[in-house]
Amino acid sequence: MRTSIPVFALMLAGAALGSACRGATQARADKPLAVQPLSVTVGEVKSEKIETRVDVTGTLAGSQEALVSLEVEGRVAEISADLGDELLRGAVLARVTPVEFAWRKAQADADLAAAEADYKRLTEMSGKNLISQQQLDEGRRRFDISRAAADLADKKYSDTSLRAPFAGFVAKRVINAGEYVRVGTPAFTMVNANPLKLKAEVPERFAGDVRVGDAVQVFVDGRPQPLEGKVVRVGPAVALDTRSFAIEARVDNPGNGVKAGTFARAAIVTSTLSDAVTIPESAVTTFAGNPRSFVVEGDTVKEQPIELAGKSFDRVLVAKGLHAGQKVATSSVELLTDGRSVTVRDAATR
Repeated sequence: MRTSIPVFALMLAGAALGSACRGATQARADKPLAVQPLSVTVGEVKSEKIETRVDVTGTLAGSQEALVSLEVEGRVAEISADLGDELLRGAVLARVTPVEFAWRKAQADADLAAAEADYKRLTEMSGKNLISQQQLDEGRRRFDISRAAADLADKKYSDTSLRAPFAGFVAKRVINAGEYVRVGTPAFTMVNANPLKLKAEVPERFAGDVRVGDAVQVFVDGRPQPLEGKVVRVGPAVALDTRSFAIEARVDNPGNGVKAGTFARAAIVTSTLSDAVTIPESAVTTFAGNPRSFVVEGDTVKEQPIELAGKSFDRVLVAKGLHAGQKVATSSVELLTDGRSVTVRDAATR
């Protein structure tokens, strides 16, 4: 009997300890774990004067481009221009040996002189009633034919000198001196790079915004300052495959600093707003396709649905949902939820 009492006491003590442990475990399960505040940077909601823009990409083509071909047949006697040369309109690019065309011109000029003299003689005789009207008309016909032949021969002789059709640069030379060429043989490619012509495609959702006359800023790699221009043509139809429409803009190119054919990013200024509400682009996130931001209120954030109205550089326009002076989270926004605790850190802090 003396040995059974301690065993029973131990059993009671074990039961009490187990009950205490279960109670402590249940207490911990009932108490929610503390959520650590999320470190975020913030940006200001501003009311400012901005320009609404449509961003596009495209190519800066020459305002004038031409494949210049030879208009007479013969052997190339001289090359007067080459790749990269800047020429005025009418400058000689190349010459075809002119000897044969000079002979034809001389013969045509002689025939014209004879026909003209004959016609004058017939005119004098007609005034004295010495010939019939039919003979006078025949003399006039021969004179007209000779004059047309002389004009054609003169043009062919002139065409032995291939000339620049406009002021610009030689982009490519195809022919060489000594080659025998035929009519229509491509000889040079010329381009006028000032002004340039921006060719771009605009998404169809901006069809009602982009108009002829809108200002354009064009950005190219390696050039810190944008080129300025204006929209000069807007396509009348939306392409079915890309759901976009074509535009062309005339872009000034001072000093021919940008080469034709360069890839470019452009911003088409569609309107100017004097008191637009804007936030940093990084403050916008989406849920189920709907944009939202998180307004910082003390040490927590409030989820705020917003309506967007466009973009200007790295800021977006807010049509509804925010007002100037508020602070919005600009980092880790995809991790935030309504009411989440946050700490604000400086944007420079990593």
